[in-house]
Amino acid sequence: MSLNMCFRFSPAKDGLVKVLGPLETEITQTLWQEERSTVKKVHRKLSSQREIAYTTVMTTMSRLAEKGVLARHREGLAYVYTPAILEEDFVTMVVHQVLDGLLDDYSDTTIEYMIDYLSRNNPAEIKRLQLVIQGRIGA
Repeated sequence: MSLNMCFRFSPAKDGLVKVLGPLETEITQTLWQEERSTVKKVHRKLSSQREIAYTTVMTTMSRLAEKGVLARHREGLAYVYTPAILEEDFVTMVVHQVLDGLLDDYSDTTIEYMIDYLSRNNPAEIKRLQLVIQGRIGA
């Protein structure tokens, strides 16, 4: 799935904030949990935790719809927002975009680092990948 998304990758940040802003992340996660909502309901939830303008939530949700992360349709006077992409699919898409970019520009460095990282942090995964690679070469 290709979204109309242009994002900056911020590796020092946590979770989806690496690719979405903090408010975009919070709104998107809210919609993944609730499956559908309005700006009013999301604003009510967020404003119970901090002070935030209704128009800020409305603008952010509209931008997420323009990017293809959320879908919206009108019900009466309000837009109802739903996730346009499942969380798992979104994460997969982001990982693919980041790794494609790194592998396109820095293939050797990226692969060597991934192997070093897994050797230090998850040696069992190295063994699993070795079997996957052998299966692909033999196929």
